[in-house]
Amino acid sequence: MTSFNFVWNNDSKAPKSAIVAKKRKKQNENVDISKKLSKTTEILETSIVGVKNEKKQRELIVSNSDDKAETSNKEFNKKKFNKSEVRVDKIAESTKETDTARTFIKRKWKKDKLAAKKAAKEGNPIPSSESTKTPQQYSLFNVGRKDIYVKGNSKGKSVVEKVFSTSKSFSDLEIHKYIVSNLEKHNFTTLTNVQEKAIPVILKGRNVLIRSQTGSGKTLAYAVPILNSVQSITPRLQRTDGVQAIIIVPTRELALQTQELLKKINTFQWIVVGNLCGGENRNTEKNRLRKGVHILVATPGRLLDHMLHTNAFKTQNVRCLVLDEADRLLDMGFKKDIVSIVEELDRAKKNAEYDPLGLLKKTLDEDNKVEEDINSEKMPLANVSCKSRQTVLLSATLTKGIAELADFTMKDHVYVDALEEFTTQNPEMMVIPETVKQMFIVTHVKHRLFTLSALLLHQSKINSKVFVFMGTSNMVDYHYELFTRFLVKMPRIRGELNRQQLVLDREEFDSDDEEVVVDVEFFKLHGNMDQSARKDVFGRFRAAEKGILLCTDVVARGIDVPAADCIVQYNGPQSIEDYLHRVGRTGRAGKSGTSFIFLTHEEQDFVTHMEKHRVYLQKQEADTFLSNLSDVMDEKDREQAATALQRRYEKALENDKQLHKSACNAYSSWSRFYNTYSNKMRPIFDFKKANLGHYVTSFALKETPTAVARLVKGQFVKKEPRRLNKKLANHENDIPLQKPPKKKKIKSVSLSTSEFSSGLEPVKKKKKKNLDNDD
Repeated sequence: MTSFNFVWNNDSKAPKSAIVAKKRKKQNENVDISKKLSKTTEILETSIVGVKNEKKQRELIVSNSDDKAETSNKEFNKKKFNKSEVRVDKIAESTKETDTARTFIKRKWKKDKLAAKKAAKEGNPIPSSESTKTPQQYSLFNVGRKDIYVKGNSKGKSVVEKVFSTSKSFSDLEIHKYIVSNLEKHNFTTLTNVQEKAIPVILKGRNVLIRSQTGSGKTLAYAVPILNSVQSITPRLQRTDGVQAIIIVPTRELALQTQELLKKINTFQWIVVGNLCGGENRNTEKNRLRKGVHILVATPGRLLDHMLHTNAFKTQNVRCLVLDEADRLLDMGFKKDIVSIVEELDRAKKNAEYDPLGLLKKTLDEDNKVEEDINSEKMPLANVSCKSRQTVLLSATLTKGIAELADFTMKDHVYVDALEEFTTQNPEMMVIPETVKQMFIVTHVKHRLFTLSALLLHQSKINSKVFVFMGTSNMVDYHYELFTRFLVKMPRIRGELNRQQLVLDREEFDSDDEEVVVDVEFFKLHGNMDQSARKDVFGRFRAAEKGILLCTDVVARGIDVPAADCIVQYNGPQSIEDYLHRVGRTGRAGKSGTSFIFLTHEEQDFVTHMEKHRVYLQKQEADTFLSNLSDVMDEKDREQAATALQRRYEKALENDKQLHKSACNAYSSWSRFYNTYSNKMRPIFDFKKANLGHYVTSFALKETPTAVARLVKGQFVKKEPRRLNKKLANHENDIPLQKPPKKKKIKSVSLSTSEFSSGLEPVKKKKKKNLDNDD
């Protein structure tokens, strides 16, 4: 046996040749009772097993040893057994003490609940007690510390583009006075920098490629010359003259917005503006084209469909083609559609020019040349007899694909850039309005959901219009349902009483027990919605004074909501151009705005990546918004308020199967979205580095990622057994249900019978027996 010399030492340093045992620290009085009980039960079980083993060893020793050894062993074992019995008695006494303490604390807990109820009814402050201050065991904030090594570059100078012109206005241009007066009624007085450079070139009839930042007024740059040239046609246009100008835009919402702008500035009643977009009834669009439209705004897919299959749609008189948001058209895969549209327009023009009598007289070409020489300084749209077509292409970014598209659709075009200083140095530099404050928020993955909720609560107090961009349509649907049901409304009794389990123990809340906490309306918009619903949501959000729109990148291009002053990017963009267009929804026409992007600790390199393109983001602490949660949840501590909100979301999913299914679909769609980043962005948004378990928590799910995947695929679906009516069938619950017998396939006789047959079944002939074989 080895022995150890234990020495008590109160000094800070220990001697070299001795083993020091430190004194045990005094435990706090509020120790978790469940831990004590588990320890005592383990000691009891081990001691009882040890006593049984000692009895068995004693019996073996007695049977194999001599009488002398037998007597000595008996005395020794009796002493040892007595010691073990004393130990068991001591443990039993300790368990009795813990049981009495537990019952005492239970009674005290009930008394505190009753006192809290009385205080809530009387309106007095809730009395605090030691029993209510139990340690909160929840793993939401038990996250390892991660460093934020990226800091915003406040000294960096981004590329700045002037928005407004200092000297000129619309009255200085060669435009009809009625158009100018109507523009002034709608507060369009001063020209922007793009309009000042582009409108005179378009009025001269030149093919133009225009590049300018978002929100700089590119739509008016081509809308005003088109209206001015159409109204100048003499004699006045009739509806039977057909389409004169076509404007192609990437999304349905942008088509509606462009049509509304043209109708707003149009003061001439004989000029008809129409639109064609997916989701609408094709027959109503056919009737509209049959009646006659002069200026047509359309999406490329539906436009090509009508050009190929609608005979009433005549395009031989089209003398102006506009491609708005050309970079988005290419990103959405509309390049083939645009090429085929241009080819159809050229084919229709050639078929209309074919005139045998004119060829015989040999005078048609000479007359056309004279007319083109006279009207060379005007738009082809202003001259009905002109055979050429003018093309205008607009984009916020200039890429190689746009240059190729411009070379295909236009000949001898003019390049108009609102920013001439930096284009010669680096074409990859991004131009974002100077009035937009660009911020980034670095959070833990588990904290994303309640941090977004806190940010939206903060913006709702300011009465702002917010765009929240998400990766997929399933994410938009799920978060819209979650926020409208469980963030806007809260239980009337929450906070201290909620932690005492007076409210959280209820499975369902009555409508009378809840109150509206957030005075703001939520909207949702994505590509999978019906056209009527998309139109209704877009119109209501533009007309509202304040609101929060949860959307996908469908709304990221060209949509103009002047009152929008906040952009939230909950998921990272697929490309740098997407980031530029998302941020461009605010700060339009010189107005101020803010932009937030959510990043995890593994995605911090996005900030340095944007600095290479002269875009500088500033750091924003997430803790500044969490105080809004403490106000809503009636909790003084921010962590307790965030935990209470997360628990509310999780319990909502437990009680609502449909919402739980929506959360699972949202997570699976996010995982597919996050795994489809391009090679340029994949080093930043790397799916392999993502902690999928924490991302599941950010969707308020308690399952593991594999369990969620099985639920989505349908491999782990709980099927309830069929309920049989006991009155109609005698059965036992233990007997498994038998499968119904399979129906025999009936062979059709219609193919094998003749039309002249009687319909009777054919007589089966008996087979003749072979007599030779029988013998």
